[in-house]
Amino acid sequence: MLSKEQLTPHALAFFDDLKRELPPAIAARLRSNRLVVNHGSYSDLFLFDIWDANQTDVLDRKHFKYCLAYDPSRRNHSAHDGYFHLWLNTVRIYRKREEIVRQLDIDLPKAITKDFRYDRLDRAISAGRVFTYPARLGDLSAMLVPWYKKLILSVHSVLMPVIDQFSTSLAPGERRAVVAARGKIDFTHPGIRDPGRVREYTRSIPPSWKPLILEKYGHRCFLCCADLRCTEYHIDHWIPFSKGGTSEMSNLRPLCAPCNLKKGNREGKKG
Repeated sequence: MLSKEQLTPHALAFFDDLKRELPPAIAARLRSNRLVVNHGSYSDLFLFDIWDANQTDVLDRKHFKYCLAYDPSRRNHSAHDGYFHLWLNTVRIYRKREEIVRQLDIDLPKAITKDFRYDRLDRAISAGRVFTYPARLGDLSAMLVPWYKKLILSVHSVLMPVIDQFSTSLAPGERRAVVAARGKIDFTHPGIRDPGRVREYTRSIPPSWKPLILEKYGHRCFLCCADLRCTEYHIDHWIPFSKGGTSEMSNLRPLCAPCNLKKGNREGKKG
């Protein structure tokens, strides 16, 4: 598994090479992370983001960007450990949201070429490709620059008018007021494309699994060995869900209520 420290210099070199290949009018607008960073929900999923320097927080750069991912757990695709895409979170647009989304839904499908997979999710627009990281990271830039160049050239002329209409940042309290006014927006999980693995990346545990897990551990608390046939119990994530743990059988343990409360979101250890 690659580390963020290993990936960062190659990601930065790729960004420099990419800007040299793009028209100056576009290249001058682009900015990137200074480091490869963790995904907000998955500790082993690493991201390197590119965005437009003219973006204000009306179109937050964390949610309106070109994203390069290192995905060693292969959440996005079971056969590849990398992907990149244009990622536009349509929920996190805080002015003229409905107008902008309507226009993007018209313009982007026309602009995106067949080289890229286009997804219109209920909370986002995505267009990109999966790939496998090269054995030599020095080859990463040569692999990615042609594809990124093609993607950016096809879509950035559509995005620039959207970005440039907002020259001022959100006023204090404006985002909260917008969110309160529009109410809750229901959406499905955006991060998993492989249908066979969706189960692993939801927090809930099927009721039919609980007796199987109890039987596997002899109806005993994994930490204190209390008999769970005569006390309240919980099915716990060994590696916490909040830290990237999956809901697959090998990551689940039965705990009595006191042990589960004491453990919190720390990784479980045998007592």
